[in-house]
Amino acid sequence: MDNHSASKPEDMVSTETGRASPGPGVVEDLSKAQARRLVLKTDLVVTPLAVLAMTLAFLDKNALGYAAVFGIRDDANLKGQDYSWLSSIFYFGYLAMEFPNLWLMTKVPIGKYIGVCLTLWGISLCFMGLCHNFAGLATIRFLLGVFEAAVLPCMMLLNSMWYRKEEQPLRTAFWYNTLAGVFGGILSYAIGQINGSLPTWKYIFIIYGAVTVSIGVLIFFVLPDSPSKAWFFTDQEKRLALVRLAENQTGVETHQKFNTKQVLEALRDPKCWCIWLCALGYAVVNAGVTNFNPLIIAGYGFSQTKTVLMATPQAAVAMVAGATLTAITFWVPNMRCVFWIIASLIGMGGAIMVHVLDVETHRDASLAGVYLMGFYNVPWVFMLSLSSTNTAGATKKSFMGVSIAVVYAVGNIVGPQFFLQEQAPHYPLGIGSMLCAFAMMAAAGVLYYVLCVVENKRRDAKYGKPQDVVQHGLEINRSDETDKQNHTFRYTY
Repeated sequence: MDNHSASKPEDMVSTETGRASPGPGVVEDLSKAQARRLVLKTDLVVTPLAVLAMTLAFLDKNALGYAAVFGIRDDANLKGQDYSWLSSIFYFGYLAMEFPNLWLMTKVPIGKYIGVCLTLWGISLCFMGLCHNFAGLATIRFLLGVFEAAVLPCMMLLNSMWYRKEEQPLRTAFWYNTLAGVFGGILSYAIGQINGSLPTWKYIFIIYGAVTVSIGVLIFFVLPDSPSKAWFFTDQEKRLALVRLAENQTGVETHQKFNTKQVLEALRDPKCWCIWLCALGYAVVNAGVTNFNPLIIAGYGFSQTKTVLMATPQAAVAMVAGATLTAITFWVPNMRCVFWIIASLIGMGGAIMVHVLDVETHRDASLAGVYLMGFYNVPWVFMLSLSSTNTAGATKKSFMGVSIAVVYAVGNIVGPQFFLQEQAPHYPLGIGSMLCAFAMMAAAGVLYYVLCVVENKRRDAKYGKPQDVVQHGLEINRSDETDKQNHTFRYTY
């Protein structure tokens, strides 16, 4: 597979659907140089666009937290739990749209779909700057959730569609990054220096929204819908891309007939329940970090502008930890669950520090605990990459992406309600909920690891070591087998 000559046109055939499909001789024709060229081209186009889309999604969600620092609660006359409900309402819209997404993702071109959703939520974000009360803000927050709902499931599909198993964790870390947390504070600080006629929080929404619209239009026209339609691949490279990704045995096409049996298979799979348990724990932590982290840090006695800057180290911890650990998994196989568990425990340690240390006497140590909670993003990155790596079948992949987003929405609806206004600025109940959520994530990682190891050993004992993996992977684009149906499939952990 690695050291043979270039493919010949006669080695390729076409399927009945018109998509490029490799002929019987192509498996031996992909060289290392060709594989590197395919990865490089993909990394130069697909990954940057995915990173831009997800970074803007996080930046736009974090905007509410920074707007709170700059006075949105007073200007919009928010009382009691109104601010917490603004955090939750976003995810009611997110949740409402997920099941339509499950159908749409198998029917519409995925690149165009992401671009449209990004443009619409950018427009909605601009309208946030026109709101002056809870009702208006709540309506727009609901619409933001509707338009963002497709992005996470679509990114998970992109992962399995464009990259091999061992390449997916690092790319997941790239697009599910915390750049928004790092630069969100810096950008908010810069916007805070504007001496305009509008309140600072309105400028935050208008500027973020305008940028999001521009990037949405770019993605609509530039992001390909699949490797077989990539404008940056030659005809030969389009066919070779299928060969390169065949070993995944998860398929690269999303336009398949909706298969209810694949949904039922996922519901009966205990590994999927581990994924959902981790997603729920992550979402509860994310709700606290996204919406209340600036307010918690403000409680240490910093000014408005200092607060938004002091919030950035937590995101930097998440970014460095995620990039470092995912890079290690590229060279050391089957370490994803180990890092998933370790990062959850480190984050839990940070939550314990914030929960038990007195802010007056141990401010620096308590603040260090806030920063250690930045490890919360690492288990999520590994869980997402494992879900896309270990799930085969077009409907099952779409369902897993959507179901994770549903659980994520539920956790983000529930999470803000633990942060009671009367407990501000230290929120002991909210921090306690994050502590429990970290423990839930660690437990899910342990169980997922055990299930994958046991199932791989069972398959080896029953069917022997996998044979003809690449050839079988090519056939999956037509047969649409799931990971459970495919006896040559072995789970990564």
